[in-house]
Amino acid sequence: MGDSVRFDLLVSLPNTSIRKNELYEVNLIYNYGNESYKFDKGLIVSGDSLDPHAKVEIRGRFSMPFSDGMENGALYATSAISKGRQEIEGRAPEELLTRGIVTTASLAQIGQYRGQEEFPVLGAEVAFDSPESMGMLADGWKVLEDLLAAYSNLPYTEKAPFLDVLNGPGDWSFKKWKMEGLPHYIEINREVLSRFEVDYGKQYGNKGIEVSEIQRSILARNIRQGTVPADTLSEKGLAIAVSKEPGWAEQEALLRAMEEVYPSPMVYNNLGVVFLNQANRVTDTKNKNLFLENALFALNRSNAFFENPHAVYNLGLVFWLWGDKFSAYNNFYRALALTRSDQLTKKYEAALGAVSIFNGDYRLAAIHLNKAESNPINLFNQGLANLLAKDYYNATVKFEESAIQNMSNGFPFYGLALVAARNGEVEKLYENLGKAVVRSDFLRKRAAADREFVQFHELQKFKDVLRTK
Repeated sequence: MGDSVRFDLLVSLPNTSIRKNELYEVNLIYNYGNESYKFDKGLIVSGDSLDPHAKVEIRGRFSMPFSDGMENGALYATSAISKGRQEIEGRAPEELLTRGIVTTASLAQIGQYRGQEEFPVLGAEVAFDSPESMGMLADGWKVLEDLLAAYSNLPYTEKAPFLDVLNGPGDWSFKKWKMEGLPHYIEINREVLSRFEVDYGKQYGNKGIEVSEIQRSILARNIRQGTVPADTLSEKGLAIAVSKEPGWAEQEALLRAMEEVYPSPMVYNNLGVVFLNQANRVTDTKNKNLFLENALFALNRSNAFFENPHAVYNLGLVFWLWGDKFSAYNNFYRALALTRSDQLTKKYEAALGAVSIFNGDYRLAAIHLNKAESNPINLFNQGLANLLAKDYYNATVKFEESAIQNMSNGFPFYGLALVAARNGEVEKLYENLGKAVVRSDFLRKRAAADREFVQFHELQKFKDVLRTK
């Protein structure tokens, strides 16, 4: 399951239960809380098409959109046999098919934990001093455009295709890859592009060092408070100040100041990252949606300069937090296509793996995650994909590797508890669930209602484990 719940239904009926000229129909309804979801289509079979001497079996595949609260509902089948337009009464009673929805796939995660924080940090932030910042600063591609213009060994018509690629989509790694197919690439690369790459750090290396670290901190605080102009610090000075701020609200204030005087794809992308993380840390739906709308606006502004994989990937995270996993997958896939950076490719493959778990494609998830970095979250997701594919041995291996890398995170221990529950290993279940719940109140609350543990919910030892502090 991801945005929807999908399941198969098999209805078996005894021989001769449906006679000629009779129709048998099954309709489904899912009740949860005070709400109900009625499936538009049911199963239907005509007695005219059946062998009267054979058992009747009807199969169908169903799906419904998932929303909060559904995990504790119940699925009912209402069936009827009719002849012509008249229903035959008393032969097909309503039946309870199952209670609750297993939402294990929803444990899939994106991001990376920072220290002992409860929530992972989301987003592809562009660091001022990284190669990824090429073209993302306020000067854009001007330095490279000037170098191309100054190169006199080729006429403008021969250099124009390089400018077209430069102003098109993708990051620097993608643009250079596109340029490799152009005439005169070897010459342009030797005389212009390589020089640009070597000199790139020098173009900005001395900017923003006009003040000491203490002075920059004081000026950044004054800029946040609006007592001095934003351009009191250079673009690099402000970018460094943002990187020094641990708080999201402080980062937002400085990035908004940068937006006024140094608008750039980097500023809008990083502002989108700030809004994403603020959205992921609030419980109020109205505030969450407001942060996500702000993120959407900022990231679209970043892409308005030129479509870049950082902002496209971050848009995928906006849709992830909105619960639209289909749009999230499309954006992650588009981001993957816009870069040839090994580091970014691994990040995007990890996201594609996580969303594939949500969408129920565990084989595809494994393919993506095998190409991702082996960090605690990606290892957990690999374990989760294996668990859902019923490969419990490899699930255990990946959960244990994730736990070793970050012992303060409760999720891999929760994963080990899920494996133990499915294998009937009661003591391992209690041991690992205890480690999970003391590390995460979220997992404590989840375990109390998780259908994976339904056979243990009423046991006293299970209740004692959930009370462990």
